[in-house]
Amino acid sequence: MLITGSGNSIPYISQKQIAELQKKYKNGTSIDWEALRAKAQDSVEIKGITQFTLSAIPSENYNDINKQVTGLPASVFSDQFGYDMQKSIYQCMTDYYAGKISQSDMEDYFEECCTSMRIYRTQMRQTTGTDEEDNQQIVGQVYEIFAKNNAIAARNANYNEGLAMNETYGGRSDDWAYYNSDYYYQCEETKEILQKTARNMTDKWEISAIDTEEIEKNSIYTIDGGFDFNSMWNISYRNQVGIASMEDESLVPPENFKYFYKQNSFDGTLWVSWNDRQENINIPFSISRTGSLEGQIFNVNDLLSDDFKAEDDYKNDSRFLSGFAVFTRQYSLLSGINNQFGNYIPSYK
Repeated sequence: MLITGSGNSIPYISQKQIAELQKKYKNGTSIDWEALRAKAQDSVEIKGITQFTLSAIPSENYNDINKQVTGLPASVFSDQFGYDMQKSIYQCMTDYYAGKISQSDMEDYFEECCTSMRIYRTQMRQTTGTDEEDNQQIVGQVYEIFAKNNAIAARNANYNEGLAMNETYGGRSDDWAYYNSDYYYQCEETKEILQKTARNMTDKWEISAIDTEEIEKNSIYTIDGGFDFNSMWNISYRNQVGIASMEDESLVPPENFKYFYKQNSFDGTLWVSWNDRQENINIPFSISRTGSLEGQIFNVNDLLSDDFKAEDDYKNDSRFLSGFAVFTRQYSLLSGINNQFGNYIPSYK
């Protein structure tokens, strides 16, 4: 646990000690937050950590420090220290979705990443530690990594749940698609928590708030999807696996909705669950040896029975359910749907 100062007070800790702290998540070690907090109370005696305030440094020394400042890199995650922190953030979000750490643990670790990053960059003479724009960049880029790994962790949790379900069906491990709307909602909720945590961090440092929407909009971390569950899902199952697609990534799914689709040798299997209703459907694919795409793609809505669609809740969410397509891998390769990104309506003929 780092000793944190308020406002412009910057705690000092050696690079070796920082690296040791970062290894806790890198090595998958479960952090005992309360024990660390208690240890921080006497960390000066135990680890020789001291704290100084920049304004209290003699003026000639402070001026010397200012002269040596080279400026922050474009990304504070662009060196080994930042790379190790990225891995620790990934582990943190993975643990959060697995229920191994609490929301407050995640929020505490967000703050610790901001603090240790500011300490490290100050020690590297890349910032004074009190520059508002530098501190905004640190908080903003820490938020960016946390928010991206939130979407990754949601996608991975969905995948792992689908993988377990696939084992009951047998066959290959790369011929199925799974969607659980619980992870959509958890991803959105967690992103809001991270946004609030970032605001708390800028308030604590007494700097202007960051614009999280602009950070996400201009992020370089979008090649595998954005900062939301649906776009990450589409990249996985439309562009990588190549057997399922969502037409409109902005649509909000109904709660308690799940579906599992698996392509077999000559047909497909579809399982849909919504609230108290479940349906198992055989998909009659017509796989042509001539290259014809007819009969190789179906809309999920068209496959559902009238009884399943008769309930009132279906009428309210039919647009979302009508936006899923399932198809063969041959269709994906021949139609080029696996090279379409973002919102896309495929041809069903």
